[in-house]
Amino acid sequence: MGYGIKELGFTDKVAISSHLREAKDRLIQVAIVVLIFFGISFYFIVIPLAWLEDPLPPNFGKLSFITPTEPFFTNMKVAFMCSLFISMPFILYHLWQFVSPGLKVKEKKITMMFVFFGTLFFVFGGLFCYFLVMPIALRFLMTYGSNFWEYQVTIGFYFSFATKLILAFAFAFQTPLIMVLLTKFGVINTVKMRLYRKWAFLGCFVLASVLTPPDIITQVMLGFPLYGLYEFGVVASALFEDPKQRELAIKQMHLQREMRKAKKEAEKKAKAKTGTAKIKKIIKKQDKKAG
Repeated sequence: MGYGIKELGFTDKVAISSHLREAKDRLIQVAIVVLIFFGISFYFIVIPLAWLEDPLPPNFGKLSFITPTEPFFTNMKVAFMCSLFISMPFILYHLWQFVSPGLKVKEKKITMMFVFFGTLFFVFGGLFCYFLVMPIALRFLMTYGSNFWEYQVTIGFYFSFATKLILAFAFAFQTPLIMVLLTKFGVINTVKMRLYRKWAFLGCFVLASVLTPPDIITQVMLGFPLYGLYEFGVVASALFEDPKQRELAIKQMHLQREMRKAKKEAEKKAKAKTGTAKIKKIIKKQDKKAG
């Protein structure tokens, strides 16, 4: 229990103003922790800077800067990214504490798992990007065209590219956990997840284009893993899904299909009747003319 935050039970009735007050108190606590780790990261900024520069091709040389304020603000961005990574367990914990009073005992256990696995997947996503995606992307992007032009990348552009890419992968790796939670609480179901796979594939690449820097290489390198995470989320969601909800979703889907078939057959019969009526009218007109 934090300062200014009252612990609530499942049956307690709380006004909206109390929820807003609790959200404000938790946001303040999260902001304080992020600021503390931001200060620590900024003080030891040499370590994360060296860590982020490591994936650069060895024959590239040194980074440069073109404005007097660029080194300072670049260090601030990198320090903030580090503080966000370090503070993620605390952020997820407060998120769980905020929603837990409205959950039952079983639901609380599931959401508590979200704090642990959410942190694990967040770190794994960042490491996946750092050790696999960044070396491949940088090797391609920084050697393409090097026969004709000389590369001179500034620290602002490079560290912005690196931090955005790592954070994009870290947040993208939360997809299976979010899918599991939504399935467990009955918001979505695995039947529709499998049915809309094509749209999910397209959505993954649209999301990748939003999260990553504007180049096709990094977008593709996030889009395919993101869709793989979607498929993993479908499998994981099936393990936590209520079988009754799945059967109900299948029945509803079959009912909708039957209704669509019946509607099409009714439309065909109506068209056939309309066509028959038109033919009869034409025949009558022709008979009158002939008579």
